[in-house]
Amino acid sequence: MTSNATALVIHPAPEQGLLESVLRECAQVHVLSAGPAYVGERDARIVRHRYPPGDDLLPFARQIQARYGIDVVVPAWEGAAEQSAVIARALGLAGNPPEAARAARDKGLAAERWRHDGVPHPRSALFPADPARIEAIEAEFGYPFVVKIPRSTNSQSVTLVSGRAELATALAAIDRLYQQAGPNRLFDLYGGRVDGRPVLVQQYVTGLELNIDLLYTEREHRVLGVFEKYPMTGPTFAEVQSVYPVALDGRQIEAAVATAVAAVRSQGATIGAAHVELRMSPDGPVVIESALRLGGFLTPTAIGRLTGVDPVAALVRLLATSELPELDPFPPLRACLYGAVNVTTAGRVLAIHGARQASAVPEAVLFDVLKKPGDQLVPLPEGTDYHFARFLLESDSRAEVEAAARRIRAAVTVDLAVA
Repeated sequence: MTSNATALVIHPAPEQGLLESVLRECAQVHVLSAGPAYVGERDARIVRHRYPPGDDLLPFARQIQARYGIDVVVPAWEGAAEQSAVIARALGLAGNPPEAARAARDKGLAAERWRHDGVPHPRSALFPADPARIEAIEAEFGYPFVVKIPRSTNSQSVTLVSGRAELATALAAIDRLYQQAGPNRLFDLYGGRVDGRPVLVQQYVTGLELNIDLLYTEREHRVLGVFEKYPMTGPTFAEVQSVYPVALDGRQIEAAVATAVAAVRSQGATIGAAHVELRMSPDGPVVIESALRLGGFLTPTAIGRLTGVDPVAALVRLLATSELPELDPFPPLRACLYGAVNVTTAGRVLAIHGARQASAVPEAVLFDVLKKPGDQLVPLPEGTDYHFARFLLESDSRAEVEAAARRIRAAVTVDLAVA
């Protein structure tokens, strides 16, 4: 533990593992949340503060600061990265400038900064999500290309389109998301927060895709992990699995890391964490997105298993002391894969089968069923509730963990009531 420090986390439903990681470096954590109760809420070290969705959180944070004191504001959730930066600055605490967090949240603004600074990224332009602008989009971009809501997350709205009919369908889906038509738990992240209904159009980049997680100060950085994502060719880009080691040589990895760091610096980041997604195109690394927080889902767990360093705890220590961890992000003779079992059709869960067989896979160090009968699953591009199970696998061979992932997906199935 760094001291008797107190942390603030903004998150609608933080997992117990996240809070336990924060508590490795702090004596108490205060959670600002509008969501339902979560595991661990009875822990005396965890203090829950509810707020109405969509409210300005700075007054709430000031009240907590006045009563308890806050030493660290932890950017733990994409939807609160910008608010976390604003609060940290207002309270005089370490954190990225709000302008940097805004550039990371707004993919259109990120593209502008990367273009200005020469960071390789897909050619991008903003248009209204209006079918009447189809010809204008076609005049600037040749098929195929990607469309997305600039401030979306969890791959929601991201769609590869290969022709006019597909583009019209994608724009209509984005328009519905802006109007909160249907189940959309992320509406508050962008609905009503922008002028018009913008859509970001981006050149489609092919090649192997990587996740790169970083910690950094103004002058230094540390690589936490580099994982190769499951090949995704559209039309949507659901998170399937990520694996270490990656199928690149040392020079290619070095170039990818350098590009990821350049992207983060271009956004104006000064201290904290970053999760960068890029593709290794024929011309070299191309940044797709860069978020100023740790990777989500099981990324921190996988990093911790591989390196022995808890990335969440390391981030808290960094923000409290400016101390970067020492670690080897490329351990030899190790393989790790984390992933999910997904649906592509919306429906209500009737039953999930095969959990016992999946848990018995020798390489599995974690297997969780995420849904229960009665839960609604809504796949991409309009929904983000498409995982019904998740797992983390370890071995000394990449081929072994990939084979184990295939066995789990063959074993675990879901029965859906489709409307």
